[in-house]
Amino acid sequence: MNRNVVIQKLNSNSKRKIVISDIHGNLDLYIKLLNKIKYHPNKDCLILLGDLIEKGPKNLETLHYIMLQTKTEDVHCIMGNCDFIAKNVLYSYRLDFLKHVLSFRKESLIHEMAKSLNIEITQNSNMSDVCQILRKHYLDELCFLNDLPHVLEDEKHIYVHAGIESNENYGTDFKQVMTHAFFLETNSIFKKNVVVGHMPVTEYCTHIASFDPIYDAKHNIYSIDGGNMVKYGGQLNALIFEENKVEMDRCDLLSERKVIHDVNYHTQIPFFITFNHGEIKVLEKNYLQSKVYCPYNHRTFWVENEFVTKDLKAYDYTNYEIPLKKGDTVKEVFAYQDKVQIKKNGILGWTYRSNLE
Repeated sequence: MNRNVVIQKLNSNSKRKIVISDIHGNLDLYIKLLNKIKYHPNKDCLILLGDLIEKGPKNLETLHYIMLQTKTEDVHCIMGNCDFIAKNVLYSYRLDFLKHVLSFRKESLIHEMAKSLNIEITQNSNMSDVCQILRKHYLDELCFLNDLPHVLEDEKHIYVHAGIESNENYGTDFKQVMTHAFFLETNSIFKKNVVVGHMPVTEYCTHIASFDPIYDAKHNIYSIDGGNMVKYGGQLNALIFEENKVEMDRCDLLSERKVIHDVNYHTQIPFFITFNHGEIKVLEKNYLQSKVYCPYNHRTFWVENEFVTKDLKAYDYTNYEIPLKKGDTVKEVFAYQDKVQIKKNGILGWTYRSNLE
């Protein structure tokens, strides 16, 4: 298997370039976002930053939809680490690992393909035989994903799923550009704006969590993964370049709730616990809450037991009580005890149930 980084020039005369990352088989949300931003086929250029599939409910349907877009519209895709699953099947590559992933990832393109052929993939399945059958019936789909480039580049921007090494060397192995961790923490300063997905932007938050794209002006990086299909409060983001203007928009499928009471800002030091740094030590525990210590944040705090996982993490917990005005509309993320974790304009926080209609 050729492991070189495949770089393609992006040639488009469209005035508006729209970048979306990490659709993850969530076709309904993808279409909803395109409608919200008033996407015009062949008038706009659409760039999809990989992870088109996996983890969502309509992986095969999403893939067919995007394949048609690339044939009939000004749509360009790059490969993400989740799209790599097509290579596993196409080349019968690391089949034990593939079986392991499919054992816990039930929302998968491969499960959907197999189900359409009345095949159930279990621990007893012969994956070599399964892959051979899938190649016979879904060769076009597998080849489409296999042939995606890893980097797109135009005069002003570099588009990649996770990150690049430097201005001179984008990467010597495709795994580098598809799985680069915490790219916003790089020390490199890039000559062109680098636009990436892969890492949900909330993983860079320590105080107030926002799911909206982040722009690092010092290093010339846009990170735009809104955590769709990965976070309870996740959303699908669109970054829009038009001449010298940059805009963003967002979409999610969360339920809306009306605010019925004003909630004033409370003087506090807000904090947020991320997934990657969510390890905790439980110091005390009662029926409703646990007193925990988070080494990464150097914080000791009481947290509702609903946020304490079996593997001793408290990720996506926030103590930020969002200020609200009567008549506001917020998104419900997670209800627990007498509170509701909510999202307002892309920002995560909480309020009491009694403040909502």
